[in-house]
Amino acid sequence: MNMDKLRFAHLSDTHILREYKGSLIETLTGVDNNPTETLKGILQAITQDEKAPDFILISGDLVHEGTVEDYAFLAKLLEDHIIDIPYYLALGNHDVTEAYWEGVGKVKGEKRDLFYEAIIQGYRLIVLDSSYDHSGKGVVSEEQLQWLKETLAQPAPNGSIVVVHHPLEAGHVVDGHSLSNSAEVLAIIKNTDVKLVLSGHTHQNKVTTYENILLSTAGGTSFSMEIGQELASFNNRTGYSICTLGENGASVEHVRYPDKFDTFLSVELKQMLQHS
Repeated sequence: MNMDKLRFAHLSDTHILREYKGSLIETLTGVDNNPTETLKGILQAITQDEKAPDFILISGDLVHEGTVEDYAFLAKLLEDHIIDIPYYLALGNHDVTEAYWEGVGKVKGEKRDLFYEAIIQGYRLIVLDSSYDHSGKGVVSEEQLQWLKETLAQPAPNGSIVVVHHPLEAGHVVDGHSLSNSAEVLAIIKNTDVKLVLSGHTHQNKVTTYENILLSTAGGTSFSMEIGQELASFNNRTGYSICTLGENGASVEHVRYPDKFDTFLSVELKQMLQHS
């Protein structure tokens, strides 16, 4: 079968705010680091690449517990920096649903569904909302599980991609930060046309497999984390992923941005887990 190749950029955990002064993000990353400017630089690198992606995906924690104005600020930023390339958004646990609807709607002129599907060059993009319970742990609602099962009952021409903010398998990154009902989602996507599952949340790059399905977690664009035996460090080893699907399956390439590396803050892992 001659299958079209799909190539797109996956970003996550942008944590945009109009003003970071006094915020948790400023505490974690310092006054000299601005996630908004980092996102602009990443979008410029992606859109000016000679191989423009077929679309751009941002898989949650778009804004850090912000207001309608913060979401309108993000939407305007995306409209100004992503020209002639479709983009798709998912929500994370730090997003505020009502503010998202109103803020993005002010710029886009529409009320976007929190979970939805889109067909792109014969591939089906399925976006889920794991911020449903408004906690850090994350869960996909029963309504979405049923919708996912019904949607996957009919295969897409070239296969499906599932997007959910909380990873289906987080490993040792930060215990308890995977999707709380991962087993239910995995049971639904098993033996379907799903080729790739994309997540964020942990601010760490990770790739694994499940039943021939590639599971990829993208590091955040706002900051990254390194977990040791006793310390958790926050740094600017940020970036994005380039995902490719075709006849030979799915592949993911992690791209670092910027090239420099600075550690902002280190905290005791035990202390961080107590407050997560």
